[in-house]
Amino acid sequence: MKKLAKVTAIAIAAFLAVALIVPMVLKGKIGDIVKSEANKMLTARLDFEKLDISLLRHFPNASLELDGLTLVGGAEPFVGDTIVAADRISVVVNLMSLFGDSGFEVRRILLDGPAIHGRKSADGRVNWDVMKPSEETAEIEEQTDENAENTGSSFRLALRDVTISDAVLRYDDDSTHMHASVNPLSLNLRGDFSAAESDLKLKTVASDIFFRAEGLTLVNGIEAEIDADLKADMEKRIFTLRDNTLRVNAIRMMLDGWVALPDEGVDMDLRLASSEIQFREILSLIPAFYTRDFKNLKASGEMTLSAWARGRLIGDRLPAFELALGVREGSFKYASLPQAVTGIRVTAKAANPGGTLDRTTVEVPDFGLTMAGNALTASLSAATPISDLQFAAAANGKVDLGAVKEVYPLEDTISLAGLITANVQVAGRMSDVEKQRFEQMKASGTLTVEGMSADVKGLPEVRIQRATASVSPMALTLGECLVAVGRSDVAANGQLSNYLGWFLRDDVLKGRLYVKSSLLDLNELMGAVPASEESDGKPAEAPAEPASAGTAIEVPKNLDLSLQTTLQKILFQKMTITDFTGALAVKGGTVDMSKLAMKAFGGSLSASGSYSTAESVDAPRLKLKADIVHASFARTFDELELIQKIVPLFQKTGGDYSMSLDLAARMKSDMSIDYPTLNASGELRSSNIRLGNLEIFDKLGSALKSDKLQSDQAKDLVVKFAIANGRLSTKPFDLKMGSTKINLSGSTGLDQTIDYTARVSLPGKAANLLQEVDVKIGGTFSSPKISVDMAAAAKQAATNAVNEQLQKLTGSADLSEEVRKQADKLRDEARKAGDKLIAAAQAEKEKLVAKASNTLTKIAAEKAGDALVKEAQKQAENLNRKAEEEIAKLEAKAAGNAR
Repeated sequence: MKKLAKVTAIAIAAFLAVALIVPMVLKGKIGDIVKSEANKMLTARLDFEKLDISLLRHFPNASLELDGLTLVGGAEPFVGDTIVAADRISVVVNLMSLFGDSGFEVRRILLDGPAIHGRKSADGRVNWDVMKPSEETAEIEEQTDENAENTGSSFRLALRDVTISDAVLRYDDDSTHMHASVNPLSLNLRGDFSAAESDLKLKTVASDIFFRAEGLTLVNGIEAEIDADLKADMEKRIFTLRDNTLRVNAIRMMLDGWVALPDEGVDMDLRLASSEIQFREILSLIPAFYTRDFKNLKASGEMTLSAWARGRLIGDRLPAFELALGVREGSFKYASLPQAVTGIRVTAKAANPGGTLDRTTVEVPDFGLTMAGNALTASLSAATPISDLQFAAAANGKVDLGAVKEVYPLEDTISLAGLITANVQVAGRMSDVEKQRFEQMKASGTLTVEGMSADVKGLPEVRIQRATASVSPMALTLGECLVAVGRSDVAANGQLSNYLGWFLRDDVLKGRLYVKSSLLDLNELMGAVPASEESDGKPAEAPAEPASAGTAIEVPKNLDLSLQTTLQKILFQKMTITDFTGALAVKGGTVDMSKLAMKAFGGSLSASGSYSTAESVDAPRLKLKADIVHASFARTFDELELIQKIVPLFQKTGGDYSMSLDLAARMKSDMSIDYPTLNASGELRSSNIRLGNLEIFDKLGSALKSDKLQSDQAKDLVVKFAIANGRLSTKPFDLKMGSTKINLSGSTGLDQTIDYTARVSLPGKAANLLQEVDVKIGGTFSSPKISVDMAAAAKQAATNAVNEQLQKLTGSADLSEEVRKQADKLRDEARKAGDKLIAAAQAEKEKLVAKASNTLTKIAAEKAGDALVKEAQKQAENLNRKAEEEIAKLEAKAAGNAR
């Protein structure tokens, strides 16, 4: 017994050892082989994060799991596009088939979180064509076929279960402008796939189904579920529907027929098998009904629904199909609301005889309903939607928005009011719209909106006092349009052309409008601040303080509008702009501004430029040329962040200025300047500027012991400047403060660091000794650092003093004629003059030192006195030398006369 137990323990241990060791050995081998061999044959790149093999999890079967699988395009035009991605793929195979020569026997497949994106380019290439078209691949395929003939297939499918969970499927066809998507999709398929004939069980749920072709959205937000038993003929690949349920939103039905999978495409013969569909279920196809309190909706009415599809689906070719819907005496009412919508009638049919989507026709010859005593009727027809959409539509009746809350459960945060009256008819072809053949089209009628308001909590209230529009094939004419959004109001009139192309296929809307407003609060419209809570409803006089970052104003690319504007007041960030007039041209995502005139910053401003989101909505591009006249320094600082960032001294500057400015920059998503991209140049002028308690001038005056620099008055300021690389640079300019003149040049950074050079011309008695001082100014405006060039100042003082004393002592450089007559007298005169010059220089030195009032001037006086004495000594020697030269000349002349 003990021996048996020992043998059993050894056997179990050996099995466990094999079960643990074998996966570790095969793991690296299979992973490397899969990646290597697959990438030899693919133009795309196959990769995965982890491969795991287990012999115990599904014993006696083995399981392989791949985590983080990706297939990324490697050929143009799909380079870098992710074609397939999956969180996890699990495959269960027959354990013994891993060690045999007959290939792997797959029993179960699980795909968790796969995302598949199929794409067809405009030139017809597809991203799933990833096999290399090489001779090597052909040889591999040839060899594979040969091996298959000789030894049988290396891959045997004995599936019992296929499960897909949370899949995301997407297909884009750039050649036909078709887009389809499902997100998410779950599927479970059970049955014996190895048998020639089998019974299969299919259950799948697809949410948020979307289908759009040539600008027309045909399916949006639909949820579908299939629970079906299929009779499968595996050899012929024909699947016949038996017991099944098909659900589309709340509509439940059954399908009869079959689906076949030939070598290409899908063949089908399907028809709707249920006639017990209720009008309430049809309403579920409308998202607004299906997602809002649908369980409390009661509906009645006679209705019919029929549908069938017959033929082959392959590529962009559709099978023949027809969907017909009829409703008579329909009505619906929510249990919690007092009123019902009645008199609903619908006759509609969509059909295609088979072929391309362009052969599809849609007919809604009659649609009508009554709500709150107001009747509305409409009709619609469309054909050839791809090649040349042929359309006809009409609407006639009234809609009382105030009654909507009595028939439909609006959110508590939403309030509607107003009356919309319409009597409009349009008909034509898209080609006539595109080529502006208005004579071939029909369009007439009027649209009127009165007393409309829409109030959504958290957003500014929208109010339309009155708006009227008349319709013609050529244009939509706005007779009057009075709109208020929050505190802002706009009145507009004009014409809009190509409105049909804009409405039907997002073409460019063109027109000319005349716009007026008494207040335009851009802060509120951008969501930067909450709406004003003024009790009397009047706009506040002061601009609102932005409380949080807003979003950039996007300029639609499908607009080509010319606007003449007259705006009394605009609030933007902290700015208040009044009396705004000018022309705006909106085109291609850009607003071009010309001949703008306005009042801002306490002065007047004229400007031109552009604002564009054509390249990026998150980084708008701004260009501006402006001339500002008599604006306030203080208001400019308070209202412009740019000035606060780069010219902080405006905060303590009084008076007014004029300026020319040429600016270009990117903006951030909150409409603030992206300063590293800012480039600007201009000139600032001021004839009366008051500088109050500026630390920089206080410290400069203290360093130079000059009270004049602490004066708050400056005259005739002219500054040429440029902004680049985050710094404002100024060319040398003169600043007059009382009788003191300062020449400044340098730069200021976004970090408010300063780097300036100042040449200060000293007034009064100080100028006799030290006329100019060069000063370096660093640090920041709030904490400046002053350094004076002492060596240059002393040298200048010495030069000035020497020149002055020489002029006083020597007068002219020539000696008198009387002195020249006698050599002794000449030498004596030169010696006396030299001694006198030296003595005067020494005395002047003592006076200069005695007069010095501060450290700087004392140092300069010492230097100047030493230089003065030294220069006097040189001049004394020069006088002696000149005297000897004159004596030599006299002697030479006397000798000549003697001969």
